[in-house]
Amino acid sequence: MAIDASVAGRVYPPQAYEVSREKIGEFADAIGESSPLSRDLAAAAEHGFLDVIAPPTFAMLPVLRGFDQLVTDLGVTYAQLIHVNQRFVHVRPIRAGDQLMTTTTLDTVRSAAGNDLITIRCEIAAESGEPVCTATSTLLVRPSGAADD
Repeated sequence: MAIDASVAGRVYPPQAYEVSREKIGEFADAIGESSPLSRDLAAAAEHGFLDVIAPPTFAMLPVLRGFDQLVTDLGVTYAQLIHVNQRFVHVRPIRAGDQLMTTTTLDTVRSAAGNDLITIRCEIAAESGEPVCTATSTLLVRPSGAADD
């Protein structure tokens, strides 16, 4: 079943994500990040940060909450998805103590070679409304049944 192109422009309700030092440290460990800015408060303060900061790709964690909404809404499964492209534009680093709100927009839907390509934009902001990051993703959605190939 192809995704109806009329869903382009759909905006999903903001999703909350609380950032902690522990989550930043776990993520840094998982990706092999060695910077003390992600673990050491004194090192972060020495560089002018209010708390430890997350590696740039940490933004994917709050983004995935928006993906969950979109996938459910479109009636597809993660097994049907191929992550084609990802781009992050940071206004400022994500830091421990941030209360982030992520608003997800399904920007485009188009068909290509029997699959659908969707572009998703996630605007991540602090609870105060201060912009933090924009994440743009392109996903290829295979037809249902193709996931078992």
